Amino acid sequence: MKKVVVNIFLVTLMTSFLLIILYPQDTREEIQSEETILPDIETPKITIYIPSEEDYMKQIKQLTERYDLSLTSSKQAAYYDNLLGDIEIQLNEIAQKNATIYASLEFNKFKKEHDEIRGVYFNGYLFNNLNKRESIEEILMSTNVNTLVIDVKTDNGHILFDTDVEEVSYLNNERVKFSKNEIQDLREIKDLYLIARLVVFQDPLFAKFFPDEAVFDSRLNKPYSQNGQFFLDPSSEKVQNYIVNIAVEACRLGFDEIQYDYIRYPDSNNKFMRFDTKNDFENRVNNINSFLSKSRKMLHNEGCLLSADTFGYILTNKQDGGIGQNLESIVENVDFISPMVYPSHYTNGSFGYQNPNKHPYEVITAALTDALDRGIDKDKIRPFLQGFWHSNEDIRNNIKAASDLKMDWLIWNILSVYELDSFSKLSE
Repeated sequence: MKKVVVNIFLVTLMTSFLLIILYPQDTREEIQSEETILPDIETPKITIYIPSEEDYMKQIKQLTERYDLSLTSSKQAAYYDNLLGDIEIQLNEIAQKNATIYASLEFNKFKKEHDEIRGVYFNGYLFNNLNKRESIEEILMSTNVNTLVIDVKTDNGHILFDTDVEEVSYLNNERVKFSKNEIQDLREIKDLYLIARLVVFQDPLFAKFFPDEAVFDSRLNKPYSQNGQFFLDPSSEKVQNYIVNIAVEACRLGFDEIQYDYIRYPDSNNKFMRFDTKNDFENRVNNINSFLSKSRKMLHNEGCLLSADTFGYILTNKQDGGIGQNLESIVENVDFISPMVYPSHYTNGSFGYQNPNKHPYEVITAALTDALDRGIDKDKIRPFLQGFWHSNEDIRNNIKAASDLKMDWLIWNILSVYELDSFSKLSE
């Protein structure tokens, strides 16, 4: 179509050129017929040479022989291709910015009304457990907790809702615990922000049925296993598409945000691990972040935000810890990060404390401050705090450390066991 337009343009231009040269008098008469007022200028009396029609034709022939009109057409077509390509890129960028703005509207509204995101993890396997539901509802109704993190894809590779993702029929990994209506019913309890936790690169079922997409153990000649965990290769396009498709469907269930967990390489230096791409810093960081960037674009188009769970030590470590989680890179490709700054997970002597687990406020403050000192926007950091092996007072100190830095927070307890005294009461 563009070539046709270009050719029409060239024919029109040449026709106009010929008319002016071949019929100058007719053209002048046409101008005068429009009653154009011409100034009365006295012209010098000189001999004017008027070429014959044959002379005109000869000049035109010489002129056209200098140019390869097909080449000109080709160049014009290439120009329009580039022009339209640039326009398309700009329109896509505008569309993506608008999608990001739209996806952020509800979050910003929620934050304005509630000041902070204050959340607890709700184990998806327990969604239909009546006693557990009642205890979670009591927390929501009696305290300032306003956010739930709920599994949609678990550490076992199970998907907890009915999905149309192609691989699921082969994997037989649906363990349906809730529907779209049941997710929406949660909002009847109170105004909630809902986050879907989705385990990414740790998946024993996918590794079993698609061993070529898993991290491979060259010594045992089978997918690599680490303490019973099986990791998928982060560079695998099949794995990435599988995860994104689940994330999009989870978003459509009514979640406000998708949270990727295990968005990393195995935390191991096992020399027998084999990957599709060289296991070095550049490839690890690129594979993780290109996937996050792709995911975020697709989720923003669906109206959802994207966050990523990370190890707590990446706030201090300036490389990637061998797992592909580099702080400066990862925050550029998600809306929020949730570093797991559990005091019990820091080694003795961390931040000057022989037993970090006994100093939750100080350890968490130090870890989060390390990120702020590296120029990371505090609004992009929403730490996962320790809700296990701690007293209620310890948990309150976890929360105080994040709140004193004006950060949102989430509490992790694998069994979703929480006590009212760990949180601020609504009556206070």
